[in-house]
Amino acid sequence: MRRIIRKRSLRRRAVAGLVVAAAVAGTASIAIAQAVQAPDGGPPHAGAVDPPKTTHCAGLVGSTVITQNDPMVTNEVESHRLPGAVKEFSVPAGQTRCIKLLFTAETACGPSAAPDFCYVRALIDNQPMDPDGTQFQAIDSEDGSASAHAYEWVKRVGPGNHVIELQRRVLVPATQFYIDDWTFDVQQYL
Repeated sequence: MRRIIRKRSLRRRAVAGLVVAAAVAGTASIAIAQAVQAPDGGPPHAGAVDPPKTTHCAGLVGSTVITQNDPMVTNEVESHRLPGAVKEFSVPAGQTRCIKLLFTAETACGPSAAPDFCYVRALIDNQPMDPDGTQFQAIDSEDGSASAHAYEWVKRVGPGNHVIELQRRVLVPATQFYIDDWTFDVQQYL
């Protein structure tokens, strides 16, 4: 009788140990998957590789604010300019400027049966401003009701003529990206 009880007890402990080991392994694999899966619809990554960038800006030289009250909708997957969200400016010879772009908008993204991600990016002279989300800077996702959103970008530029613009796109063509009541605020600092 003791042998039977001892064998059952050993089996129970072995089964319990396997269950615990499986649970720990499952939890670890979920944690690893969460660490590399990008929640913005972008490609998986191992985490932050670049250290934070610091851009020093001195006194404000000027600001140009463009606003639009008419709603616009796109479902294009290629980045393209938001109509009206562009500003040309010049920096005098021998000088630099710290340029900040503040974009605010009422947006909605979707809803559809597809993964709904809506992206924006800011460019100066066709080069991304910081932070550069490598075309995966989601301003909205999986939400068909409009709400307020904002981003701010920064970049130091040298002398000459420059063009700053805001671009938009969606992840999949089934997604409707709605933008309304937006502000495009280009600020120049020393």
